Amino acid sequence: MIFLLPPSEGKTPPSKGLKFAPKKLVFPHLTEKRLHLMESLAQLCKTQQELAAKVLDLGPAQRDLLITNAELREAPCAPAIQIYTGVLYDRLGYSSLNARARARVDSSVLISSALFGFVAPTNPIPTYRLSGSSVIPKIGSLVGYWKTELLNSLSHFSGELILDMRSGSYEKLAPAKHMAQPVVSVKVLTNVNGVLKPVTHFNKATKGDLVRAACLSSSKTPTKVGQLAQFFRKLGFEAEMDLAAPSLPILQIVTK
Repeated sequence: MIFLLPPSEGKTPPSKGLKFAPKKLVFPHLTEKRLHLMESLAQLCKTQQELAAKVLDLGPAQRDLLITNAELREAPCAPAIQIYTGVLYDRLGYSSLNARARARVDSSVLISSALFGFVAPTNPIPTYRLSGSSVIPKIGSLVGYWKTELLNSLSHFSGELILDMRSGSYEKLAPAKHMAQPVVSVKVLTNVNGVLKPVTHFNKATKGDLVRAACLSSSKTPTKVGQLAQFFRKLGFEAEMDLAAPSLPILQIVTK
């Protein structure tokens, strides 16, 4: 089972580390597009700072991120799982996992990235500012830039069950409905007067809990859609499958 995770807007810059080495990232066939986008973003932030701030939706107190983007190729790198911070990654708690669980995270998690397409947890990357909905001059929409290549990348997992936990703008970079393998979307819900409604505040936290519990589990991970709800119920979650959803099956996790 493969977990597709969103990145986090918040990132922790490493104080030291080697410079970016594209061949150390998963899916090396994406190298040319990664480098082209990195260079385009760096040049934008170096030479057109007002436009860059608008494109990247930066407030006055965030202008230091222009320098971060301008120096991408020279910046120190660290494993992606250390760069991305925020609620989901805090709750996943990679550093506190045992060796077996960390190995499972390393082999089963892909993190969606507007700049790199996909990265694996151990892939060394620099900090950056770029979101999935950004439109870069001379590049255009990142959906158009990445869609075909990222769908081709996911085809490497043909036959694997994919659990898609990405947020909206990152789902669009590689739309799950176009994947050839079985894909299940994850929705975190809460019961309000008998009606299930989407959770906002605890959405990312619950997704981090799901990945952590699955990777700590000694049970064999599901290979079929019909096994998912029972698997997560055994791990202590209130889980149901919605197989009648219009596009993809949905794993519903109900919180209190």
